[in-house]
Amino acid sequence: MIKSLSKVISIIFLVIIFFVIAFLLYFTFQSKKHPEKVPTIFGISPLTVLTNSMHPYIKAGDMVIINKVNPADVKVNDVITFQETATKFITHRVIAVQQDQGKVGFVTKGDNNNVQDSKIVTPDHLVGSLVLKIPKAGYFAKFVSGPIGFILLILIPATGYICLEVYERLSRPKRNERLS
Repeated sequence: MIKSLSKVISIIFLVIIFFVIAFLLYFTFQSKKHPEKVPTIFGISPLTVLTNSMHPYIKAGDMVIINKVNPADVKVNDVITFQETATKFITHRVIAVQQDQGKVGFVTKGDNNNVQDSKIVTPDHLVGSLVLKIPKAGYFAKFVSGPIGFILLILIPATGYICLEVYERLSRPKRNERLS
């Protein structure tokens, strides 16, 4: 019973590691290939916060999980991420929603900033709204996506696991030899 439970836990752990590795590789590859786009899976995007403009709610080094949102659903006090330039994304709080000639626009401001942002965010620059923040996880994601982190946390463990599996399979006695 314990042996089968151990095997099930091992398989679950392996599947989780596989998905985490695939997830990290996908997002790293996509962000390098298309720096002007936010990589997403099913409309969800993880981003690392680089400044303290939203301090104390969101701090530099935190990871924010952003979900695509319909611009009509954005309300005052929501935290949104928008694209300011081709490769610069900002996460700030909506302080006002404006209607201009049937088009919606968002006035934003960082919680730690004294003044509102100079440009009004239009729906075509809206990336999504904040779903979840994970304190300090951005530092880990940045480390893992770098070459040293990739080697230490992904390549070496994956290689070790493969070598261990090969060793176990080769060292097992074959069924035909046991039956003789």
